[in-house]
Amino acid sequence: MTGHIATLLIVVVCHIFAIECLSSGAPDGACVTMTPNPSQYGHGAAPQTTLAPYTITVSPANLTMPGEITVTIKGSSNTDTMQGILVQARGEGSTNTTGTFSTMSAVKPLSCPSGTAQGAVTHKATLGHIKTLTLKWTPSQPGMYNIWFTVVKVKATFWVKQKSDTIYYTMPEITTMDSSMTTMHSNMTTMMTSMSTMPTTPTGSGSAMITASLGSIMIMIALMVFV
Repeated sequence: MTGHIATLLIVVVCHIFAIECLSSGAPDGACVTMTPNPSQYGHGAAPQTTLAPYTITVSPANLTMPGEITVTIKGSSNTDTMQGILVQARGEGSTNTTGTFSTMSAVKPLSCPSGTAQGAVTHKATLGHIKTLTLKWTPSQPGMYNIWFTVVKVKATFWVKQKSDTIYYTMPEITTMDSSMTTMHSNMTTMMTSMSTMPTTPTGSGSAMITASLGSIMIMIALMVFV
């Protein structure tokens, strides 16, 4: 009888260990809902509806391309640790993943059916009750974005689809040189339009005006070539 009890205890302990420590991350099917399946992977519960004891920060939230965003997910207290994580970058109002997360030692890319190949990451194995996770994310094009995450505290306690502040990723502003060239082009267009309204055989002051205008145009062209 004692031998049977010992065998049973070993089986139960191994089963618990497998549930707690051998998770290989969120499945591809969780990309859109970002919600663990209660009947799979030992979760056995619905998502928490209370305020998540985790915060997410993005820095900088306003960035001119090219550039990289630092994403930090952190527990509110020493007991608010993370065993599992699913993180995604999405465009404003979209469910498709976008951009590229840098591959970190604790996470791996998740192959979501819609979006970029590295626009989502999940834990490679149980995170080991870490309190803070820092990731790097690079947007693929200008736009407005949010970072979404689902975090597992323990198997049956998890919060889904938590969202960061909006990230604004913009094109560089027009430089002073570009602005000057635009003004010069506009002036040349105005001068050419004025010349087109002059008599076809000008004399006197009309001829002098055309000569001066042509001289100005030549100077502008020279500046455009050598700038």
